[in-house]
Amino acid sequence: MKRWYGIRRLYETAFRDRVLLILVLGIGAYYVTWSVVQWLTLTPDSLRFDFVNYFGGAQAAAHGTDIYADFKRSWGTQAWVVAYIYPPFFALVLAPLTSLGLLAAARIWLLAVQAAFIGSLLLILRIHPELSRGGRRLLLLASLGFMPVYLNLKFQQVATVWLLLITATLWAALRRHTGLAGAFIATAASLKVSPIFLIPLFARLGRWRIAVMGSVMLVVLTVVTVLAAPGSWQFFTVVLPRIGLGTANWDNGSIDGLVSRIAELAPGLFGGATQTVAKVVIAAAAIIVIGITLWQARGRADEAWTLRLSVAALITALLIVSSVTWQHHLVTLLLPLATGIAWITVRRPEARYGWWLFAAYAMCWMDRRAFPLPADMQVHSSTEAALVLAGTSVKLLGLLLLWTLLLRMLRHERVAASVRRPDQAVTGAAAQPAA
Repeated sequence: MKRWYGIRRLYETAFRDRVLLILVLGIGAYYVTWSVVQWLTLTPDSLRFDFVNYFGGAQAAAHGTDIYADFKRSWGTQAWVVAYIYPPFFALVLAPLTSLGLLAAARIWLLAVQAAFIGSLLLILRIHPELSRGGRRLLLLASLGFMPVYLNLKFQQVATVWLLLITATLWAALRRHTGLAGAFIATAASLKVSPIFLIPLFARLGRWRIAVMGSVMLVVLTVVTVLAAPGSWQFFTVVLPRIGLGTANWDNGSIDGLVSRIAELAPGLFGGATQTVAKVVIAAAAIIVIGITLWQARGRADEAWTLRLSVAALITALLIVSSVTWQHHLVTLLLPLATGIAWITVRRPEARYGWWLFAAYAMCWMDRRAFPLPADMQVHSSTEAALVLAGTSVKLLGLLLLWTLLLRMLRHERVAASVRRPDQAVTGAAAQPAA
């Protein structure tokens, strides 16, 4: 096939770069058009999914009332999108917009989400200078064509803001800006709790100053926001324990979601202990996945690849074990994907690494609606149950593929470093003059 004209031309770097440029310009034009149309046609009905909840929490914060009042009234095992469920810091950030009204506040927030996405892409390119021209274009193509990006924008979500803060943390750490890195960690963990695991990661890598600065700033920011929003301490005592139970919703792509669906479809699988076993499995999976990630993140802390690959692996691991991983949360995978592309560009491993990365991307792009699942969201037979479990776990399989690939890259770096060190020692000894 390599000799066929169309295929042969793709092996020419200049031709391949031109093709990628045309594709990037095409998908870029679509992205801009789609975004402008969405911004101009925003209606209160299109904001009903999550932004209404953000706005309600911000209104409560602005008026000094309980930001979690709606959550406590309406919480149910499947009622996930019923109220404000984020830390108080997010409500306080949005509070100044409440005086503008729902629609105007949503338009400003959507601009902020867009700016965070574009800023993330620019920062990702800066922290991966190894990317060739074709690699940068490939990353832009993959980013602008990534389904979770459009879902994040459609539902006015915060995932691009998390991506920006985590990417900024990595950028600051690579450039030894300890204070900035700590501030970014504290801010990210104040919007979504899971980035708090960046603190033990940096400690594991020997970057103790970042870990300490991040911890101190997070404590200070948490205390200030709790004092500024009355009753917001309930986030830790009421909200977190309840949302930590997860949901069996078919769109939940984490291990928690898969186990919850199995327990729901087969409630008698372990008799009366089924729910207890499910909770133990979910907790064990989180401990194992995060534990393996932190354990593998070892090596010399000043090695840029170890740092980048470790952060990428942790981001992926947190999505795997989160209580809820909706598809729009997968926007944060753009950083791990960029790290994988850059590593492959430099190390030039076997072709299977590239195919492995592409398979993970494709599975995370795919939505359960691509499968012939029951339209009424009800399972009527064991065959349908098996189909539902398989069709709703494709994103999880993609996450696991990406996670294991990043861990393999980390292992490759450790092996390469262990080979280089003896060689360097021998060279140094040989260079010394004889006595």
